[in-house]
Amino acid sequence: MSEERIRVFDSQSEAYKRAFQVFLQHTDQKRNARKRLEALIAGLRFKHTFIDAGAGNGELTGWVGRAFERTIAIEPNRFLCEQLRRALSGAEVIEQPILGSSPSQRGDLVLSSHTFYYIPQLQWLEHLERLTGWMSPSGVTVVITQSRDTDCVGMFNSLVGRSFDLSGLVQEFRAKHGAGYHVSVLQDNAHVETRDFDSAYIIAEFMMNTFPGDELPSKAALARYLQDHFRTPAGEYRFSCHQDFVQIAPRA
Repeated sequence: MSEERIRVFDSQSEAYKRAFQVFLQHTDQKRNARKRLEALIAGLRFKHTFIDAGAGNGELTGWVGRAFERTIAIEPNRFLCEQLRRALSGAEVIEQPILGSSPSQRGDLVLSSHTFYYIPQLQWLEHLERLTGWMSPSGVTVVITQSRDTDCVGMFNSLVGRSFDLSGLVQEFRAKHGAGYHVSVLQDNAHVETRDFDSAYIIAEFMMNTFPGDELPSKAALARYLQDHFRTPAGEYRFSCHQDFVQIAPRA
């Protein structure tokens, strides 16, 4: 491989969709996350309204929304909003960023999945406060991100020199609002496993695109990292892609 940079995926491109499918074929992340969300939803007192902040193309929104009477999908990207309106018949679609949104109902579940990567860190607390402000009195807010100690974040940190860690935000929220909320961080373990290098490389390239940045590594650097860190003695490739579920609920 040359010093050519890894691909930057457009989330609406066929290349992105193919890479995402390769990822899904070799990981238990989606299955494990859905089990955790199912358990969380089952424990809710009411299931009137679901708010998805950063709904994307609506795949997760539609799956979660089946358990609720009403769905509100927030997505600032106009093209994705068009997809949401087609896919989620009857849902309220708000074409605004989180700080510019005013949902018409409070949510029994307020979810923001893998959106904080795209929010400046100085605005994290303001965004989290906005999300929790949309909760019903018996509801829960859930923010999902890659875990700071997962192999995928370690790869990004090593190759780009930047990391992603919500632990400071959680501490800041607890210090400011801890008297009014229960706050917990649960790690949902998941791994990528594949026998062939090509699949491992496509998945690693896809995961590097999870975290926006101007300086992506070269293809050669990513390939070396895979061989040096993720190749097992048996010649397979295995690396973690754990997710953190930050859960916030009002105290009684």
